[in-house]
Amino acid sequence: MVENKPLSCTPIGVQPLQGSRIRLVRAAPEYIDFIYACYHNDRFMDLYRLAQSRAISKKELLQRLSTEHNQSPQALKRIEWVILKQEQEALTPIGLAALADHQVSHRRAEFLLGIPEAQNRTGNLGLEASLLVLEFAFNLAGLNKVTSFVYGYNSRAQNNTLHLGFKQEGFFAEHIQTPSGFIDLYQNGLLRRDFQANKSISRFSRRLLKRDITETQTAHIEKLPTELLKKLQLKLKS
Repeated sequence: MVENKPLSCTPIGVQPLQGSRIRLVRAAPEYIDFIYACYHNDRFMDLYRLAQSRAISKKELLQRLSTEHNQSPQALKRIEWVILKQEQEALTPIGLAALADHQVSHRRAEFLLGIPEAQNRTGNLGLEASLLVLEFAFNLAGLNKVTSFVYGYNSRAQNNTLHLGFKQEGFFAEHIQTPSGFIDLYQNGLLRRDFQANKSISRFSRRLLKRDITETQTAHIEKLPTELLKKLQLKLKS
């Protein structure tokens, strides 16, 4: 007699995304010091995510990371990664990336990426991290569209966004009110079909990731330890 066992699977988004020099790992309690420092770096957060609460204590942040780490990205409808730079055997946190506001029915999510220190924004490290996020979004999560909102005072980020293949879809004058005044907002979008046809993304990914992410394939992920997989599977069944 064949025993019927419940189907178990690993949630999409919990596995690290692997590049040549960059690895993206899901935000977790073990990265509390780096994430806390980012959230309390006003200069960085003014470019990365204005809406993020900066009054959160380290204890509160640790509790949030612990709670969210036991939930799947699908349940949270967002995922935030810590960007790790690989140097020989060492992995050093250098930034944050995210897919936020996941609209399941519309297969759409918002892309965010930021690297606080200037020395880590050289050598195409940010570009490599961006390619990993797009590879995940279109090839693993099955999104049809990725959006990007850029604050009007961040012209460098807007130029980089367009250079990556996004198209500007809107410009909202004085759209957000801040303590220092109103700021403009750019809205950008990248469709799946445009991603797959983008020669620049194809060229960048072949050079930086050693694979063409515009071809239909599964994103390159690192296998999780068996014990962690079992823990996540039990969470899903409960």
